[in-house]
Amino acid sequence: MKISLEWLGDYLPHTPRAEEAADRLTFGGLPVELIERVGDDTVIDVEVTSNRGDCLSHVGIARELGALMSRDVKDVQMVEPQVVAPVETVPVRIEATDACPHYTARLIRGVKVGPSPAWMRRRLEAVGLRSINNIVDVTNYVMFEMGQPLHAFDHAALRGARVSVRRARAGETLVSLDGHERKLEPWMLVIADSERPVALAGVMGGRDSEVTGATVDVLLESARFDPLVVRKTARALAMKSESSYRYERGIDPLLPERASLRATQLIVELAGGRVTSPLCSAGATGYTPKTLTLRPQKLKQVLGIELAPEEVTAALSRIEARIETGINGTNTFSGSPAPSGVGDAKKAGVPVSEAFSFDVPSYRLDLNIEVDLIEEVARLVGYDRIPERDSISIRLSPKSAVETTIDLLRSTLVSAGHFEAVTFSFVTDAVASDFLPEGMRLVRADPAVRKSDANLRPSILPGLLEAVRHNETGGVQGVKLFEIGSTFWRDPSGKLDERRQVSLIGSTDLRQTRGLLETLLHRLDRTRDVRVVPQPRVGYASGASGRVEWGGQIIGYIGTVAGRVCDTLGLRTAPTAVELELEPLLAGAQLVPQLKPLPKYPSVRRDVSLVLSEPTRFEQIDQVVKTVAPDNLEDVEFVTTYRGKPLEPGTKSVTLTLVFRSPDTTLTSEQVDASVDSVVEAARKQLKATLRV
Repeated sequence: MKISLEWLGDYLPHTPRAEEAADRLTFGGLPVELIERVGDDTVIDVEVTSNRGDCLSHVGIARELGALMSRDVKDVQMVEPQVVAPVETVPVRIEATDACPHYTARLIRGVKVGPSPAWMRRRLEAVGLRSINNIVDVTNYVMFEMGQPLHAFDHAALRGARVSVRRARAGETLVSLDGHERKLEPWMLVIADSERPVALAGVMGGRDSEVTGATVDVLLESARFDPLVVRKTARALAMKSESSYRYERGIDPLLPERASLRATQLIVELAGGRVTSPLCSAGATGYTPKTLTLRPQKLKQVLGIELAPEEVTAALSRIEARIETGINGTNTFSGSPAPSGVGDAKKAGVPVSEAFSFDVPSYRLDLNIEVDLIEEVARLVGYDRIPERDSISIRLSPKSAVETTIDLLRSTLVSAGHFEAVTFSFVTDAVASDFLPEGMRLVRADPAVRKSDANLRPSILPGLLEAVRHNETGGVQGVKLFEIGSTFWRDPSGKLDERRQVSLIGSTDLRQTRGLLETLLHRLDRTRDVRVVPQPRVGYASGASGRVEWGGQIIGYIGTVAGRVCDTLGLRTAPTAVELELEPLLAGAQLVPQLKPLPKYPSVRRDVSLVLSEPTRFEQIDQVVKTVAPDNLEDVEFVTTYRGKPLEPGTKSVTLTLVFRSPDTTLTSEQVDASVDSVVEAARKQLKATLRV
């Protein structure tokens, strides 16, 4: 926001030097980025934060400097214009009250459009605006003076001589003041006459109704529009303007009427004309005064310093936050005498509480809660008053079960060589559907916000795979990543479903990744069975994917990424991947250490090689062994699989180690042989297996 010091002097007598003003504003939270000379004037460029829309004007900056420097500020002097006969009424109607709470219009006839006076041109050019004509310049001048965007229509160009604020209709277009034809969407807010849109509300006017040298009658608009609607429209049409910039940050609800009065006064002064209508309005300001409470103990807790109540009330009075009531029996923030007004409140029978109550001015839309007032006190008394400490005290609280479980997941994956990644919640359109659960639909962002790659991720894997590609491009091969985050989709009824997942990209060895999966789940609860059941899954290679069951509950999927997905993303190799639902892991984690006595007697290990048909899975073998489950069987370990001579084609040899141990005695060879024989016999009957010699 460029501020002319010459212009600023109208509202702040004894205007400070540019360097002094820059220092005060910067230390008050509004950094000054640049000081430059423009002709005989000095201009400072102030970086206004998004919550301080009230400072996007010369009056606003004057108020801010006045508060920071304890100086009086002059208000804009205005006189109600005389309405001449015949008195007219401008029909104004708001059809979209949710997007436009208040709209005003005023008719000025018989104006003479021409150049603006030199003083106005000089000031507008100093802040970076080009002078157009006296009518348009007045609207820009008042916007930069008071912060209220205005628009002037050529009244003769309005068909039906009426104004309505409504949503655009399907197929409507508007040629804006910059000469471009805009295709309007039904959610956009427009100003329309009886037939067509004539302006985009809060963004830009239309060329067909602009003020030109032939204009005689002017309709002056001053209104308040919903910030979100203005922002979406400006971004969707790439039409950022000074008006939209201010509307997006919020307008003082009492400002439209005052700004209309000021602009009318200047138009009559500079362009002549007769005001033939009073202020015609629709809707209402909707303004309800805000009263905020400030507790002395909260002030001390947040700032760490004690301030006398007189200093606090004096500081807040400089931003026009007026005190209503006093405080407790001591009437102090820190044991000081009571501020003026508290004793009077007591005498008048006003209840005195443990806090001050302040009425907030209408233009301070950023002041909504107690800590906002505390921040204002800190700004106004000076941040240098807040002491710096060499040490701070932090109260540590024990981690919750959820935090502990997530830490356990992270430490397990990191110890296995995986790096944690944080990827975008949006997924590229090329692979958006590749990991979408069957029957679900993608969630797409509003086109006004994001046009391409706008689908929210139904899986974390696409983002991780893109990260793998970036690493490969940088020469890092075989990178292993994981992420804990949210995924999104819509169910067949259209309801949004958001789920947290743990996903990882592993090496190209599926057995290695399955081993990591089993380790991860055993770290959470070793007593639960882990099963991987073959099942086709979109995004995974055919015949190389399966669902993960933990204690009988389906919690995710594992497999090798499909070749077509790798080709789309430009991956050199097809890595393995795991997707797990986070909530079942959090619910099923056994975080209490489970202890058992150390074994007193040695274990006995026996290797068994079974010859089986090729389709037989190790899971089937494991189930047969556990079905027999001799009492002294402690564990079953997979060793290897062999194919080739002298085995018959279509068969394979699976070698496993059976671990036996008794808690009461040392096992004899005869006892172990009997247990092995029972396992081999069960495999022969149920799997048609033979013992390989």
